[in-house]
Formats: sequence, C-alpha cells, structure tokens
Amino acid sequence: MADEPAGTLELAVADAGRLLIELEKFRASREGALAALRSEVLALGDRSRRLHRAQRLDEGEAAMLREGHQVIERLRAALQSLRGSPTYRAAVAAHSSGDHAALARLLPTLFEGIEHVSAPPLLFHAVPWLRRNRPRAAEDVVAEIVRLLHEGIAPEGDLLAWGTDPALPAVELLDECPPADPVTVRFPAGSLPPVVFRLSASGTYLVHVPVLRAPFEVLVAESLDPEELGEITVDQGAYRDDLLAALQRAKVAVGAA
Repeated sequence: MADEPAGTLELAVADAGRLLIELEKFRASREGALAALRSEVLALGDRSRRLHRAQRLDEGEAAMLREGHQVIERLRAALQSLRGSPTYRAAVAAHSSGDHAALARLLPTLFEGIEHVSAPPLLFHAVPWLRRNRPRAAEDVVAEIVRLLHEGIAPEGDLLAWGTDPALPAVELLDECPPADPVTVRFPAGSLPPVVFRLSASGTYLVHVPVLRAPFEVLVAESLDPEELGEITVDQGAYRDDLLAALQRAKVAVGAA
C-alpha cells in the first residue's frame, strides 16, 4: 500500500497533462488565466518529478495530490467553457450546415496553428492496405476504393489532435504520396470543398466536412521503399498486378503518377 499514493499522484499528473494537451490546441489557451493554468500544470509535473528523483515524494504527496485534483477540475471547466463559447458553437453550426465561408473565418480563430488554404496543392489519401501488418487481398482494397467513391471519406475528430475536435471533425490529407503505400487516391486541384486547412507544425492538411465527397484519381505505385516497408513482406510486382486487375474489373480508372 506504500506505493499507492505515489501511483495516485502519477495518475493525477498524467490526467492533467492529457487535459493540457487537449486545451493547448485552442488559441485561447495562450491568453490570460488559461496561460497561467498551463504554467501550473507544467510546474506540478516538474515538482512531482523532482521529488520522485530525490525519493521524497511521500513528504509532499498529499498536498500535491490535492493541488493536482484542483488543477484537473479547472482544466475540465476551461475546456467546457471553450466548447460552450459563441465561436465554438458557431463553428459547429457552420460545419454541420456546410457554411464554408464561416468555417474559413472561424477555425483559425478557434484552433492554434491552423490556416485556411484557399488554393490547396494536389493532396493524397492513403487507402488502407494492411491488416495485422500483412497485405490485404487486392479485391478488398479495391472494394474500399469503390466505397470511398460512393460514400466518401469519413472525418475524424480526436480530443487530442490539433485542428479538430469531436464536434469539428476533419479528413486528414497529405501533400505528397505516402512512400510505403501501394495505392492512394489523389484529389486534383479545385476538386475539394473550400474548407481546406493546413497545420503549420506538421504540414498536414485537414478538410473540415461531415463527409468528404469529391472526385479523386486512383494511383498505384510502381514500387515501394523497402526501408518504409520495414518487416512487411510483399511481392511488390505481383501485388501491383493484382491491384490493377481488381481496379479494372471494378471499372475504376487509374491515374498517371
């Protein structure tokens, strides 16, 4: 039982850190009281690590645990307030109704490190081709492509991912073809709705729509990078031939790389 308080404090510090990551994707986290709250979370973690290294954690554990719980409650209250703000509610309404102009204006004021891209470059989306680190059957991969053509690409809204939120999900796209993917879809210039945003830290592009339905081209890689494949075993030439044959049977056109 002697280790239980320290473990409880470690959990509290971890919870506070997770909530801080969730908070930091909002621009308002850099302002006023929220900026001070961020400093408190970081200081709590630093003190916990120092006491742990000095094997003196039990001396201040009770007080730090109380402080940790208080910080967690304040973080939760701050997040609830942000998601109840007029800007957030307006962005959610614009997202669900397809008000692209409003989203282009609101999201950069709501999220940190995101910019609206009025003229995006060619963008790519990798089609899942692995299951349990083994190649899926070519027919299954092509069935997924056909589904994307008819149903579109569903967005994701992660609590911790920058530029998105559960009520403001987005489809993630890249500006270059993933090197270890044998088949990708490419969205030509002008094919995407005008709600493309770029994350400045990662260079990832986000399309903020309930479902991404836009014309795309299918690309099949000539070869794959062995270093990117790692331990994945695949006969690249045979797998490419299987993909091309399955695409032809499904009457899906393949674009030029």
